[in-house]
Amino acid sequence: MTPTEERYVHFVECIQSLNTAWRILGELTTVEPGVVRGAAYRMALVEYAKPYKASFGVHSRGARPYVLTPPSQLSSEDLALHARILQLRDQLLAHSDLTLKEAAVYASRVHDKPLVSIAYSYPPSFPDVAEVIGLIERTLDQMYIELAQHEESLAPKA
Repeated sequence: MTPTEERYVHFVECIQSLNTAWRILGELTTVEPGVVRGAAYRMALVEYAKPYKASFGVHSRGARPYVLTPPSQLSSEDLALHARILQLRDQLLAHSDLTLKEAAVYASRVHDKPLVSIAYSYPPSFPDVAEVIGLIERTLDQMYIELAQHEESLAPKA
């Protein structure tokens, strides 16, 4: 595979991840509130974030990894939502950032036995599903235009 082909494969993988996130979010309305719905929503946010995190290929080893950048046509509100999703992915969904939780430990003794509890600040709220769906749709609209350009460069007219 050539470097150009590898970049194309990465771009198509990014589109697939965003489409997976979009499909999961679209089906959330049919899932009862609870653990499974929460897990599906978290998975959709992780799928959304995957294209924006480092991906290595044969031609990017030892070099710069592939990382999708959000389309420049997105609004400042969309870019803020994008940054919020990536922060949630990095600090809460894929990792357990203790600084985000602002935990406090309370310890004492009751009847000569240790009693220890942990209090956490309220976890950050997740973005509205409809807003994330809209962000994905606006992103994919631009990516499909770029996809056609990639395909033209790979298979130019004779």
